[in-house]
Amino acid sequence: MHVRSAVHDPDQLLIEQMLAPPPLEDAQRSLEYWQARRKQLPLYQRSARREAKEMAVRWQERVRAAELARFEASSIGRLLAHLGISNIWFRRVQLASQLMSWVVWAVVLRKVKFVLGSFAVLGILIVVLLLVVIAQLT
Repeated sequence: MHVRSAVHDPDQLLIEQMLAPPPLEDAQRSLEYWQARRKQLPLYQRSARREAKEMAVRWQERVRAAELARFEASSIGRLLAHLGISNIWFRRVQLASQLMSWVVWAVVLRKVKFVLGSFAVLGILIVVLLLVVIAQLT
């Protein structure tokens, strides 16, 4: 991805290229690597796990920047920018959707725990009842 600039200074162009977000596919692969590394590390390797978490956060930001750069480079992105719809609106929608999915997951998980717990208690009661009946018969 080449960054176009009105400045023809080679040093300035090099700095702009270095500060540009990485290609989206590379950023996604790096993010997946750091997420997988954190999951694979044992719990007692706290510093390595902390490093993997920090790197995953950094690569998540780079993935967002690469997605934004790709979107802004598209004709739809340029059209929306021309209409005054910024990327802040898209980030708010994404954040709201993540928050909503977290809340739904927390509520559903609580209900699932309740149902599974009820079945477990019911199963224990049936086993105890069967043991009492068998003990009475013998």
